[in-house]
Amino acid sequence: MMLFLSAWCQTDEFTRQQADKLDSVTVKLMNQKRYEDAIKTKERELAILKALYGEKDTTYIKQFAFSAKLYYRNEQPDMAAKIIEQAAQLYADNVSNSDALYAFYLDNLSLYQSSNNEYDKAKENSRKALTIYEKLGQQDFDLAIILMHMAETSHYCGESQEALKYEIRSLNIIKKLCGEHSDEYIGELPFLQKYYQAVGDEKNAQRVGEKIEKLQKEKDDGFVDLPELIEFKSAELCHEHNDDALKCIQYYLTHTIRAPQMEQAAQYIMAWSIASGDVNIVIGEEVGSLASSKESMPYLVGFMAAYSYVCLRDNVKDLNEAQLMDVFDILLQFYEPNSSLTGKVELLDKYLKLKEKGKLEKEIHKIFTEQQAHQNTDNK
Repeated sequence: MMLFLSAWCQTDEFTRQQADKLDSVTVKLMNQKRYEDAIKTKERELAILKALYGEKDTTYIKQFAFSAKLYYRNEQPDMAAKIIEQAAQLYADNVSNSDALYAFYLDNLSLYQSSNNEYDKAKENSRKALTIYEKLGQQDFDLAIILMHMAETSHYCGESQEALKYEIRSLNIIKKLCGEHSDEYIGELPFLQKYYQAVGDEKNAQRVGEKIEKLQKEKDDGFVDLPELIEFKSAELCHEHNDDALKCIQYYLTHTIRAPQMEQAAQYIMAWSIASGDVNIVIGEEVGSLASSKESMPYLVGFMAAYSYVCLRDNVKDLNEAQLMDVFDILLQFYEPNSSLTGKVELLDKYLKLKEKGKLEKEIHKIFTEQQAHQNTDNK
């Protein structure tokens, strides 16, 4: 009996390895747009999974649902709809009829039905998907997509006023998550314009058209969406905005000081880093001297940005010597292209010369040692 079980386990493992390999091949074929070959490969994988686990198992259901995507990309929306509908029913009967994945299956079904001009069915499945997903309380990009499809199916069912309602909700989520100058937001605005035109609201349709042109021009000019400065009253609030801080840090360190949003980024970085419990910026007397003039002040902000970046990158509050070296490297990379705009800064020129001579690490060791001594004194 033990020998039999051992042999069965080895067969099961080997067969699952085959299924996983076929899944990997399917993805490669799909990326190469060889959809018919991908479909055949996926069918072989599904046969193995069905034999191993049965069609009620989540592993089989998920891969079965994925096969619908292959048919859809192969311009067979009717077959895609048929498969995803079966997968959704299997999932509802054996796993859940109220979780996010079930809502996604219904949303995909709506998309495939809409592509097959079955708009009434598509609208009903979009509505079901939206009802389920809204109960989960997630204000994420997945909700935005479901709302997009709800808007589209409403429009094609002759309910463009309803379409406007869902489209505006979707765009508000995308704006919050990605920003007005994102490809996602700008790319979705023409649908809002179309729905305004469908209800005869040419004034708002024109306004949206003008907004598309304005945002695209600003995007082409390098404008990005940075968070608005808030009052950071606690370290907990700062932590909630770490991603926003990182966005400002990356903008500041990758643009010249004449970039249009540098002041906005600088104010955010300083306010956040001072109140944050996730970074402990140590500014010694030498680096602190950068605050002594208008020309050198941007580099003190640059130091704070670089310091914060390394802390967030490595998920540490206090830096070791190697990490402090990274901070000065980043600061000097920021200084070099900006020095022609601000004029030379003696301290940073000194660091550059030391770097050229291979002596910067020795200088950073000295700074780090002094910092450590100062902190140890403060802790006594």
